[in-house]
Amino acid sequence: MYLDCTFGRGGHTKKILERLSSKGQLVSFDLDDSAVEVAENIKHQNFRFIKTNFSKIDDFIKDNSLTGVLLDCGVSSPQLDDPERGFSFQAKGPLDMRFNQKQEFTCKDIIEEFSEKEISTILWKFGEEKESRKIAKFIIKHREKNSIKNTLELAEIIKAAKAIKTKKHPATKSFQALRMAVNSEIENLSVCLEKIKEKLIKSGKLVIITFHSLEDRIAKQTFKPKINFHEKDIPLIHKDVPDKFKISKIIYPPPEEISLNPRARSAKMRIIEKL
Repeated sequence: MYLDCTFGRGGHTKKILERLSSKGQLVSFDLDDSAVEVAENIKHQNFRFIKTNFSKIDDFIKDNSLTGVLLDCGVSSPQLDDPERGFSFQAKGPLDMRFNQKQEFTCKDIIEEFSEKEISTILWKFGEEKESRKIAKFIIKHREKNSIKNTLELAEIIKAAKAIKTKKHPATKSFQALRMAVNSEIENLSVCLEKIKEKLIKSGKLVIITFHSLEDRIAKQTFKPKINFHEKDIPLIHKDVPDKFKISKIIYPPPEEISLNPRARSAKMRIIEKL
């Protein structure tokens, strides 16, 4: 039994199906309506697509049966390339950013209704944006005069707020942070990884691709051995719980892949094996 937690446009799923034996089973998850359309065109007797958030893994994988899990975090290229989804700061689109288009909460709600402190916290927590307070102040100042109507307008406000110049677009970290907040990405990732720990068979593997240090940190910490404690909560030194998982070093995309796909430049991949 294999699980592709993030179907996207089916690239990974199709590669897994090419290698699947007649006894193998593959389940893929995704929330996006466009993903549903692509999945419906995959005709394979050992494949099942479920429209759900990967944090709901318990509802569909009942026992410790997973041989391999693939989890590709973040936003997909087709989502970024569609201005109407509101993920991109380079094209005019609505302040949306939802993975699940039936969800009511959007980026517009954050920009129009959240306090300066709340917006600043989101930008710092999920984007590690050093100028989060200043950007939040600019957003509040602007919305007091006029509503912020679209992604390009928001990107320009962020650009005006930032004093630190880098090679990246000034709005990169802020848009990432807002997207992660809209979709509760970190909370859902944490829940999913904790459940995967239990669902993997012995020698089963999780391959996780992250695009942000926060995601990678959560993946690493989730599978680290925990210290054993006394009843009085005093650590038992030298008696750590034995390692249950082996975590590979970060695997980076080679230069030739980055030249073909510049969006891969921030990707990190880890392989986590259950011992």
